[in-house]
Amino acid sequence: MTRGAILVFLLAALAVGPARAAALKVVSEATPPQYGVTRLIVHSERIGRDFRVIVSQPTATVFLPGQKLPAIYALDGGSGIAGPQGQYLGNTWQMSAALVVSIDDDPAGENHRLDDLAHARWRPQDGSLPEMGGGGAAFEAFLLEDLRPFIEARYAADPQRSVLVGHSLGALFAANVFARRPDAFAGYVMASVPVWAEPGVVPRVAAAAERASGQRIYLSVAEFDDGVNGTGMQPGFQAMSAALERPGVTLRTRVYPGENHSSYYPRMVLDSFPFVLPSVWVRTTPQWPLPPAERARYEGAYRMPDGREIVIKATQPFGRMTAQVAGGAVVSLVLNGHDRFYAPSSDLDVIFDATGAVLSSGATRVRIEKVR
Repeated sequence: MTRGAILVFLLAALAVGPARAAALKVVSEATPPQYGVTRLIVHSERIGRDFRVIVSQPTATVFLPGQKLPAIYALDGGSGIAGPQGQYLGNTWQMSAALVVSIDDDPAGENHRLDDLAHARWRPQDGSLPEMGGGGAAFEAFLLEDLRPFIEARYAADPQRSVLVGHSLGALFAANVFARRPDAFAGYVMASVPVWAEPGVVPRVAAAAERASGQRIYLSVAEFDDGVNGTGMQPGFQAMSAALERPGVTLRTRVYPGENHSSYYPRMVLDSFPFVLPSVWVRTTPQWPLPPAERARYEGAYRMPDGREIVIKATQPFGRMTAQVAGGAVVSLVLNGHDRFYAPSSDLDVIFDATGAVLSSGATRVRIEKVR
């Protein structure tokens, strides 16, 4: 083919071009339900308006009589990611399986967080906005006296293992709750506390930390954390860190390099949740099929205090251990040390001895005896 003929061929091909596709037609469209997620609109008589509450449940199910799961209360709706990330962390054994209760603002679209999340009146230092805040005490009463009992009545939520999570003004609110009642929650996540809005919170947090009894607190800030109207968060982070360094507090602090006020929130959730609600699973435990002689020590029928029978046996062909209550689902037991297993689907710690085993989750503890 001559060069002229090739040129004619290419021009013809470009002229024809690809056939135009017909416009796509949407046959159906719907918002798919998320597994384990319930969206509620609740009305607070105390405050006089509605709140959107999203409850994300883990795949873990209660196994023992009276067993309850921890609950995380995430302010500002958990930025829409605390629930999914909490589910993922619990389902992958990185933290204790927990309910995540995301408390959103007014479903009508009005923004009340500037008032709800500040106990004291405040205004930006540059005077760009009018004075606001002062609704923190009412919102705290709604959270502790209305919403939390409501959640604990509907779900197997453990009041002794609840955690409060706040970012920015939400972190200031969490700091105020801790200052007033450090034992209100077993854990606190305070990310980018705007101490400049309420400097008096620091000495009150320090005084509360002296009364703390084992609360786990994750305190964080971003490297480029300018917060509101360019007001830096670094001085507040340093002041809060010093205030919380007390024997009764288990504190972890972190500065996120290269991040700004909002960008580090997803990483902060992934880091903070396993700290405030650590899993009993030891991540470095090797997982290998148990030898037959060792499996035989655990296999058999066990009786619970309420008379129910649990059968523990190894699966085939891999020799992994499982437990099953009559009529219930099979629960996998993951090796977690010598004579010790973890049941991730029920967040159970299982420790065997010569005559039986102890099953525990949080404050719930049950002994089972081997019957055959």
